[in-house]
This record gives sequence, structure tokens and C-alpha cells, in this order.
Amino acid sequence: MGHRAVFRTWNYGMKQKALRKATTWTRGASGSLEPDVDPWVLNDMMLAQTLVEWDLEDEDGQPLPITIENIHNIEPPELVEAMIAETQKINGVTVEERKK
Repeated sequence: MGHRAVFRTWNYGMKQKALRKATTWTRGASGSLEPDVDPWVLNDMMLAQTLVEWDLEDEDGQPLPITIENIHNIEPPELVEAMIAETQKINGVTVEERKK
């Protein structure tokens, strides 16, 4: 889409941090705790942690820091979707997991 982005693979600590932030625990019908993973939070965390470099700039032409807030403000949204798909592919997220 006319931009450059460099990704790295997740390490174990990064993945655990993302899963902790994206997971809430609720009591199921049997009374046991069950995890509920928010896929949007997980994608945000994966992208922010694995995106090493990009060529995006602010309105003054300065490099835009890689933050979740800045990721949320990227236009067009299809650019973020393409970055998420790329980092999922690099990090071994299967097609079936991507659909969830």
C-alpha cells in the first residue's frame, strides 16, 4: 500500500504479555473459570510488539512512534488490516485462527 514496515517474530514473553492483556476470566455454567480472549486487543498487542519499524510520519513529517494509539489512527484501515495479516503470517497464526 505504498508503505514500508519491518516485523519481528514474537518471543514467549511478548506472547504471554499480549495474552494476559487480552484475556478476561469469567465463571462458566459449571462454576469453573473460563478464559475469554478479545481478538482485537490480541491483534493490537501482537502488532505493536512485532512491528519494529515503519515509514509512517505525523502531519509535521516526523517519524510516527509505533504505539497502539497511533495504530488505531492509521488511515486507511486496510493498511492496519494488511499489517495484522502479515504479522499473523510471520508468527504462525493459522488461517483458521485468523478467522476467529
